Amino acid sequence: MNKTVYYNVKVIIIIVCLLLSVILSGVFLQYYLECSSIKLDTSLNDTYNSVTKEKWDSAKKQLADFEVSWKKTRYFWAMLLDHYEIDNIDNSFIKTMEYIKSEDFSSAVAELKALRQYVLHIPKRERFSLENIL
Repeated sequence: MNKTVYYNVKVIIIIVCLLLSVILSGVFLQYYLECSSIKLDTSLNDTYNSVTKEKWDSAKKQLADFEVSWKKTRYFWAMLLDHYEIDNIDNSFIKTMEYIKSEDFSSAVAELKALRQYVLHIPKRERFSLENIL
C-alpha cells in the first residue's frame, strides 16, 4: 500500500477518536447534571415538606444544607451552563430563604416550587433531543 492510504487511515482513526470523545463527554455531562439536580431537588423537597408542615426551624436547617450543596454544584455548573439559568436559581434561593425566615407560608411554598423547577429544568434543557435541537 502506498503512503496516501496510510495517511487516510490515520485521519479516519483521529476523526473517530475525536467523535467518540465528544459523544462520551456529552453522556458524562448529562449524567452529572441529572445526578446533581436530583440531589439538589431532594434537599428542596425535604424543605418543602417541612414548610408545608410549618416546621420553620427544620426548613431553615434544610435550606442551609441545600445552600452548601448548591455552592459546590454551582461552581461546576457555571463552567457548563448558561449563567442566566444559574442566576435564576440564585435569585429564587434568596427569595425562598427570606420567605422561610419570615415564615410566610404561601410565598415560601410558591418560591420553593419555582426553585425546584429551575433545578430540574437544567438537565432537561441540556439533554440531546429533537426538541432542544430545533
